Amino acid sequence: MPVIYLVRHGQASFGAENYDALSETGWEQSRVLGRHLLGQDLGVPRVVCGAMRRHRETAEAALKELGLPDEWSTDSGFDEYDHKSLLRVHWPESGDRAALASWMEQQEHPRRAFQARFEEALRRWQRNEDPYNETWPAFRERVLAALYSLANGLGRGDSALVFSSGGAISVAIQHLLELDEEALITFNRGLVNTSVTRLLVNAGNLRLATLNEHLHLSGELLTYR
Repeated sequence: MPVIYLVRHGQASFGAENYDALSETGWEQSRVLGRHLLGQDLGVPRVVCGAMRRHRETAEAALKELGLPDEWSTDSGFDEYDHKSLLRVHWPESGDRAALASWMEQQEHPRRAFQARFEEALRRWQRNEDPYNETWPAFRERVLAALYSLANGLGRGDSALVFSSGGAISVAIQHLLELDEEALITFNRGLVNTSVTRLLVNAGNLRLATLNEHLHLSGELLTYR
């Protein structure tokens, strides 16, 4: 039975000028993931990346440890929603790095406070309360279209490694478990960097086998953002 391994990218560079680049922790998480996957009997997997830098860098580090070629196909269907755009619509000051840094310094628990504002922006997006470049239904549709297109192209015994983001993976989980829209936020909050969510493919149908596997991580390598 074909298997799809949905991999959340390594830790990105929160607060840096280029969020999309992996942090040093993110690079190490990705290398550890690759060594872990050596024992998973992947065979020669089909490798697919979203179009974001953090997807590519996670793949690069993991594939090197797996001894696989630094090659993959790119499918922007697995890209994350534009979190900066959602925040700017809901919270315009967040687009000013200096203002955002100043606001966070004033919070007793900065990351927790930022997460609360961010999740409020996500809920407004899901309710379509403001104009967005990509609506919630459009995001959900493109992720699922990319996922089922991949699944339909796999044959018996094939496997696929997909390097993506928490929101896209959460859409797949929400869909397969037939959960409401709040599940996006619940799972997006809890997916660990470089965690693996496995899907089984049967005649084009998908079944969730495991969710948020991260036993390869511990200590400072266990991160959620």
